[in-house]
Amino acid sequence: MNARIRPWHLLGIVPLSAVAAVWWTKRTYVAVNVVGTSMEPTLRPGARVIVRRGSRGLKTDDLVVIAQPDVLHGWPRDGRPAPRGLDEASWNIKRAVAMPGDPMPAGSSEQGPVPPGHIAVKGDGPYSSDSRHFGPCPRGQVLGRVVRILRTGAPTA
Repeated sequence: MNARIRPWHLLGIVPLSAVAAVWWTKRTYVAVNVVGTSMEPTLRPGARVIVRRGSRGLKTDDLVVIAQPDVLHGWPRDGRPAPRGLDEASWNIKRAVAMPGDPMPAGSSEQGPVPPGHIAVKGDGPYSSDSRHFGPCPRGQVLGRVVRILRTGAPTA
């Protein structure tokens, strides 16, 4: 038997598809505002970026949003992942400079290769707290990768 789809039958599918698309987008992407100067001149305070959640597919030179390490202890070493909500933690934007197996960046507090399940990160500006101070960042502390810069921010004086 040949079933015939009538145009009014699609009226229920279109809104459902739109809701699913919005849900997927909000779950996958997040907009982040830059507050500090550690990524100058690439990103200045007031910059806004779009971040794709997750650490899959990271490569050297990607800009990443990571959980801010504890000043005394650095990133958690117990495998605990960072919260996923923007309001649940403080976040930093840094550049991924080394992947697992690559050497740690020059001037790092730790030497040798980046361990499995970690990345080394560094700010573009001269004043940045990053892997040089806290060692490699566990992948579970990565919120996501910057996929688009919406605005670079205002120049600082």
